[in-house]
Amino acid sequence: MRKLYILSIILLCLCLSASGQNTRTARIIFYNTENLFDTIDDPRTQDEEFLPSAKGHWTSERYDIKLDHIAKVLAAMLDKDQPLVIGLAEVENRQVVCDLIARPALKKFSLGVIEHDSPDPRGIDVALIYNKKLVTIQDTAFLTVRLPDLEKGTRDIVYVKAEVGGKAMHFFVDHWPSRRDGPAASQVRRYAAAMVLRRKINEIEHADPHAAIVVMGDLNDNPIDSSVSFILGAQELIEHPQTLALYDLMLKPYKAGQYSLKYKDENDVFDQFIVTGSLLDGVSTPQVTTPEGRILRQDWMLFKHPKYGPMPNRTYSGPIWHGGYSDHLPVYIDVRY
Repeated sequence: MRKLYILSIILLCLCLSASGQNTRTARIIFYNTENLFDTIDDPRTQDEEFLPSAKGHWTSERYDIKLDHIAKVLAAMLDKDQPLVIGLAEVENRQVVCDLIARPALKKFSLGVIEHDSPDPRGIDVALIYNKKLVTIQDTAFLTVRLPDLEKGTRDIVYVKAEVGGKAMHFFVDHWPSRRDGPAASQVRRYAAAMVLRRKINEIEHADPHAAIVVMGDLNDNPIDSSVSFILGAQELIEHPQTLALYDLMLKPYKAGQYSLKYKDENDVFDQFIVTGSLLDGVSTPQVTTPEGRILRQDWMLFKHPKYGPMPNRTYSGPIWHGGYSDHLPVYIDVRY
């Protein structure tokens, strides 16, 4: 009987070891690039601010510097890791994303692009870059957000269903309406975006109660704001996550005083990752292996404001070119598949 017990333990260990050998880890990144525009006038959009003739003198040379800077930031998160998918905000069109992944720092990866011209008046969109060696695209959709108090449009939400390691994953890339008119006055617009996203998630979960869903994006709200915590229903990660629940992996970093962007002395985490509990049970694959989202914050990405301290070193401040990276810091999580 004792020999049978020992044999069972050995077989179990061998199975667990073999299972571990068959899993790999890849990184999911989100980055608001801060106005990644080309230098070509698009008559369909209000892109006049980013032309060589504009006050800010947006030239081909500055565009190349911007591409190299964004590529450098992304590569810094991929030094020892391979990308699974990368969500981007504030990109003008598909071509600028293609120009980005062609930079030397990213060219070594086999990357594809999903981008869609959305009805934002300025022509800024969101995009998903994916690793063609790891991700097989099964379906895409572009979810329109209609603003209840404005006639103009806003960024569509990019939805992608893909196969990763033989299993389905669902990705959303968001850039919700801004706070330009003030947080309270513009709140109804972010409610509208949250409701569009929530309806699509409900549809997916109705078809598959164990769906692996990753929401990423610049939500222009913090994790505690009602658009995220109430309308979308994202909550803080608990010890035993529920399969269908949504968990905001940026809530703990926000509560700890970290920031992905700053407005004066306010620390904000608008750049977020929200995932379903099925990705956090510690057993199944795919599985998120980072219990909270991480923010890349390196000295070379920052400048020291004389009053407010270290802040993301942005490309422009009004028409003044600083030659920085972005006014946001990127966020990332890791996934075992």
